[in-house]
Amino acid sequence: MTERLREAPDDLEALVGVTAEALGMPTVYVEKDFWVTEVLRAASIDRAVTLPDGSTAPTTFTFKGGTSLSRVFGIIKRFSEDVDLLAVFPREASLGARHKVLKEVDQAVKSHLAFLNSQVLVGSSTTGIKRYTTYLYPTANSDPSLKEGVLLELGSRGGTQPSAVYSYRSLVAEHAITILGESEATWEEFAAFSVNVLAPERTLFEKLAAVHDAASRADRDALFKHGRHFYDIHCLLQDKQVTDALENLGDEGINALVDDIDSQSAAAGFSSTPRPIEGYAHSPAFDREHPARGTIEAGYEAAQALLHGDFVSLDEIISAVRHQRGLL
Repeated sequence: MTERLREAPDDLEALVGVTAEALGMPTVYVEKDFWVTEVLRAASIDRAVTLPDGSTAPTTFTFKGGTSLSRVFGIIKRFSEDVDLLAVFPREASLGARHKVLKEVDQAVKSHLAFLNSQVLVGSSTTGIKRYTTYLYPTANSDPSLKEGVLLELGSRGGTQPSAVYSYRSLVAEHAITILGESEATWEEFAAFSVNVLAPERTLFEKLAAVHDAASRADRDALFKHGRHFYDIHCLLQDKQVTDALENLGDEGINALVDDIDSQSAAAGFSSTPRPIEGYAHSPAFDREHPARGTIEAGYEAAQALLHGDFVSLDEIISAVRHQRGLL
């Protein structure tokens, strides 16, 4: 049986240090990425849900959000520290049966990490809808820009298309295998695993919809919270893979994608505001004279702590959005 790096703290610390130095990243980021990866490994495995007639059907999971943009696609240079997973249930599954699966995921992660009850903190939870859990991994490091532990945001409301399966492993494992020449069999955690990932073009439009809605309602709390979205939107619009995908979709495909995002928001009871007729480039979120511009700037400034790429100004972001107005 392959040894577990998570049970060899000295070896883990050494590899984290070497990897962080090579990547030019803070040690705390590389360490947290290791634990984020192990949470995702255990949480993203398909599970069976019991249906009302007693039969079972598969529940699948789709990885989404900032961590997927940075670690799967390499589109953003922002450290994203949470695991955002969307559980896809059969329509006929009851809320109780769904919640049993969400709790099973929690238990699977806890068992995989061999954590004590005191290291697993269940936060916001709605029966059959969502379950947010923080896993407090052992560390001697701290950083004011990072939250304590790894937050698993396990939900069931949202769209899953387009998506595709990708191979995933931690920064530590990637560096050890590709640069240091170590074998994948050296440590259990070096083995890559497959995960279904939401396409970045959908993530782009979800983020556009979020900032547009907040700006349209002049919701200052939401605009501050969405500071990171502005940076991500810029990076997504600069990525040829994303713009090529949008060009291939064409107006009809993009309209269908926007409509699906709106319908998913409506079904979930989320606040949403229709896309401007002229497109998102005409959203008040990208209006330099918006009354809440100061809040947008403050939220964007707060998001800078986790960025490790070149600084991008809000004006540059607005210019990028307007430059791609034909796709938005």
